[in-house]
Amino acid sequence: MKKLIIIITFSVALSCMAQERLFFQVPYESVTTDVQGNVYLTRGYNLDMFPKDGSKQLNYGDPSWGVITRVDANIASKILVFYLESGTIALLDNELSPICATLNLFDQSLATVSLAAMGNPNKIVLYDDANQDLIITDISLNVLSQSHVSFPGEFHPTDMQVVTEHRIALLDTLHGICLFDFYGTFEREIPIPNITAMQLMKDCIIYLKDNKLYRYDIPSPTHPMSLQEMDIDLQRIKTFHLWKNLLYYIDMENSAWVQHLVPEE
Repeated sequence: MKKLIIIITFSVALSCMAQERLFFQVPYESVTTDVQGNVYLTRGYNLDMFPKDGSKQLNYGDPSWGVITRVDANIASKILVFYLESGTIALLDNELSPICATLNLFDQSLATVSLAAMGNPNKIVLYDDANQDLIITDISLNVLSQSHVSFPGEFHPTDMQVVTEHRIALLDTLHGICLFDFYGTFEREIPIPNITAMQLMKDCIIYLKDNKLYRYDIPSPTHPMSLQEMDIDLQRIKTFHLWKNLLYYIDMENSAWVQHLVPEE
């Protein structure tokens, strides 16, 4: 799976306006947005949603399933909430109300699934850590396709993200990022260790490493890869999410912030 990578490195300077705003100092673990810019923050078994216009705050929480492992809000009409401990997936609408009964991975013989994301409104993408399999199911967890991830040595991804009907990315902190097409076919490896967080977009990946953000442009077969360093002060950042010109992040004290990013003139 190892491939030669040509990397062109150059700086993309971004200045940060003074409009940095604290959401709350309550301990949050993760942050993401949907395509409309609504913000989703997790804390234990609670999911808080803050609409972009600030009109109201919504909350979803069910302690019976344990601590929330991941929230995928890429499809605002079907927000996926994954609980690793209980092997449970909840699907919510844009008001954070359940749209169906919770889905249980153990009941579908998928007990070793460690990661889950929405593939499209009717498909769920799973990663089975024990068997190193990428699995695509329908909305009821019936398996539609399954492909083995052939990685030499230990490979235990801590994050999986999907661009609807386009691409899947798996992040292993020790090895880097592996990219697959939407059907689970391997595309390429990005062998950059010690990445602590990432955001997959259609043609690039934004990732956090050594307190810096980088933009990795996913090339076409005839073009070299390029790696751009984004000049932003990230000394306090543990995880992040970009939406348009807004950087949402969780700091080392688990407080949630938003910062405006404006390109230098």
